Amino acid sequence: MSPVLKHCHATFTLPGSIRNRLFERGFDARSMIKEAARVYWNELRLSTGRNREWEAGAVATVHTCGNGLNYNPHVHLIGTRELVNTKTGELCNVAFIRYGHIRFAWMDAACRLFRRAGIFSTDEIVQIKERYRNGFHVHFKTIEGTDSEVLFRTAEYLAAGYFHNSQILTVDHFRKTVTFRYKSWLDTRTSEKRYTITTMSIFEPFDGAQGKFMAKMLYFLPEKHTKMIRYYGIYAHGAGEKLAKIKNAAWKAAVEHSFETNPEQCPDCGARMFPTVVFSNLAEKAWYRIWRECSLYKGYFRPMKRGP
Repeated sequence: MSPVLKHCHATFTLPGSIRNRLFERGFDARSMIKEAARVYWNELRLSTGRNREWEAGAVATVHTCGNGLNYNPHVHLIGTRELVNTKTGELCNVAFIRYGHIRFAWMDAACRLFRRAGIFSTDEIVQIKERYRNGFHVHFKTIEGTDSEVLFRTAEYLAAGYFHNSQILTVDHFRKTVTFRYKSWLDTRTSEKRYTITTMSIFEPFDGAQGKFMAKMLYFLPEKHTKMIRYYGIYAHGAGEKLAKIKNAAWKAAVEHSFETNPEQCPDCGARMFPTVVFSNLAEKAWYRIWRECSLYKGYFRPMKRGP
């Protein structure tokens, strides 16, 4: 991902009653990734009034359960906060995302997906929309910082999975149980979290245990060679080449806008020029000499005309 662009972390969720029915009917949650990415991309374009020539970048995955090992399919997405015109390299900052609108857009997209997959009938879809009049919840969190480490840590969270060793509090080898805590509640306004502690039998359930720990871990574990991370927009299919072209196009457009000249073409002979950077410990002296002996003409330094 490009550290130059601003990013945010979006989580697309589903209500509990719908999740239960999806589990009973064997829904493939991986199909939610593409729908969530499309909703995010469309929302950026609608917020700015841009057409399809403008692209966003997104990296997304689906977690089929919560960290309490309960069936809870939800999509995590890291997306750019700017739209990029891949032809000109221009950037369009999205100053405001309509959080209320994207909830309804996500609900509509999810319901269409459930209808195509044969999970819900048309009448059931109507009942769902009547029940959830505020749409399905989508949580946004701005990724603070623009360096690569911040983006890497967020992307690492997406790929890490649904359970972490740090959640485990104790392991009773005699009774063959594991006790862990998980986040059971989050206040989206204050970011206040509430945790619950539970004990599970590692292999077979018994009185006092809530279920089979290993059975749930293996159930939610993706099959071997399954690709769970998806890339969209400028981050898909040769992202490095795309970003390099965008950077070059943006530099060229900026010079043309400021000096009304093509920086890649020599103004004297018309030959194509290439950008070159020279590093020197005498750079300050060289800059002073150019400033004293040359003048800036249409974006180029040219020797000053001196009299005889």
